Amino acid sequence: MNHHRVLVIGLDGATFDLLLPWAEQGHLPHLQRLLQQGSYGNLRSTLQPLSAPAWATFMTGANQGRHGLYDFVQRQPDAYRLQVTNGSFVKLPLLFETVGEHGRHVISVNVPMTFPPRPVNGVMVGGPFAPVVNAELVYPPSLALKLLSLVDNYVLIPDFDPTHPDPLRHYAQELVATVSKHAQLTLHLLDTQPWDLCTVVFTAIDEVQHAFWQCMDAPDQSPDARFRHAIRNVYQQADAAIGELLRRVDDETLVIVMSDHGFGPLKAIINLNSWLAQAGYLTFSPSRRRWRATGMGRLATVYRRLPAAWRVRLRKLLGATRMEAVRGDVEGTLFASAIEWTQTRAYALGAGGKIYLNVAGREPSGIVQPGVEYTAVREDLAAQLATLTDPQTGTPLIRRVWSREELYEGPYLEAAPDLVIEWADYGYWGRGRYDIHSAPIFEERRTMDFSSLPLTATHTPDGILIACGPGIPAGSVISGAQIADVAPTLLCWLGLPVPEYMDGVVLTSICNHPEALASDHATPAAVRPTLYADDEAAKVAERLKGLGYL
Repeated sequence: MNHHRVLVIGLDGATFDLLLPWAEQGHLPHLQRLLQQGSYGNLRSTLQPLSAPAWATFMTGANQGRHGLYDFVQRQPDAYRLQVTNGSFVKLPLLFETVGEHGRHVISVNVPMTFPPRPVNGVMVGGPFAPVVNAELVYPPSLALKLLSLVDNYVLIPDFDPTHPDPLRHYAQELVATVSKHAQLTLHLLDTQPWDLCTVVFTAIDEVQHAFWQCMDAPDQSPDARFRHAIRNVYQQADAAIGELLRRVDDETLVIVMSDHGFGPLKAIINLNSWLAQAGYLTFSPSRRRWRATGMGRLATVYRRLPAAWRVRLRKLLGATRMEAVRGDVEGTLFASAIEWTQTRAYALGAGGKIYLNVAGREPSGIVQPGVEYTAVREDLAAQLATLTDPQTGTPLIRRVWSREELYEGPYLEAAPDLVIEWADYGYWGRGRYDIHSAPIFEERRTMDFSSLPLTATHTPDGILIACGPGIPAGSVISGAQIADVAPTLLCWLGLPVPEYMDGVVLTSICNHPEALASDHATPAAVRPTLYADDEAAKVAERLKGLGYL
């Protein structure tokens, strides 16, 4: 069996709803060539199509009960404070480590949840959501200064600057430039480093879709009309980058283009904790008295209600380090202080639709007893959630409410939500908002929290998968692919054994000789999480809120 190279190009959040017509119209010539010469089809994301667990599932080939990552945030094990997660919360070896253990060389650039970077047989440049771009972003550290100096103002996610004279125009331009920067670094590594597996993710596609989706169909006289092609511009920049990357590979290389989830218009945000309060499962603290009494709480109240431009000035006045440290502590405690835990049976946390019961012995002030009461409360809550409808149309919003045991298995099942919502229409996006007890259940928002940056689109479960390489029939359809299937398929292509812990299966339409490969039965060593400092966690949390994830 020949050992070919693999080039994986991630287009974070890309959807065939946009890509296919633009490719057909000639706007994306390199992607169109791959579509014509290879196979393609939908790639099903994790049930809650969120970048953190989706990319972790891609990198491990395993379900969330095995790799342990469910969201960008999680509750601290011994408290109600929140922790911001990072790549070290993924408990299994990453695909890049597995390939390297067999003597193959890897390059990884800007893959979400690869910060802090892990030691690999090659180069890893961490991706979102690292708090800052510095030498800690790169493995090996000896290459950091050289690599980061190659690209002017290298960024992971560009900041939206509300003080700019034309902030939306500037943000749209920065997103295009970010694709170019990630491509420039990847091309340098392809030219200078040995590699068998190279993976780069262009995350600007996700970000531009969140902010500019509504502009695509804007009337000519609308202010949004000038951004009608903002999303297409980022896709085109990514297509140009793909063209440059393809020039670095030969005809024996497997090229994979994929996204972690799809995208579509946002119809409403559903504040699940507000629904839980109305349904009698959760009690908010009156006026959040426990944290308003502190000077830190008062500062947070003022800060979060200021216009974005004023918040920038306040940061300059207080100093960035002081402001981040203060806000980091506040964000960590808001969740704990906003809710009367001794009167709460269930709460929502994170993005998408994750419900946890307040279980005695598991949560610090849990009141739901394990066993019979736990089962009864969970079943009752699931049944009530299933009746949730659009208040204007009466349309049912939830396809199914899953228990965690129905979705996940593995050593980290206990960290999973007790209930997970599968939406009938992912244009309705659930979240566990905890900071404002008066938030409406249905919130038709058009901007990010405390910002003028638009928020008019959200994640959908079906991402994209394009495969082009020797033996892959031209124009054929890939059907039934799950995001966990990608890692074992790539290992198959590289002629490497598939670890037994991987839940994904080899996609035979891409790699048609799985019977020749043995399984690897070795038990992976557990990975210890690396916690952010308070100021680092605050920076990451601010970025997550800016993208609508918190």
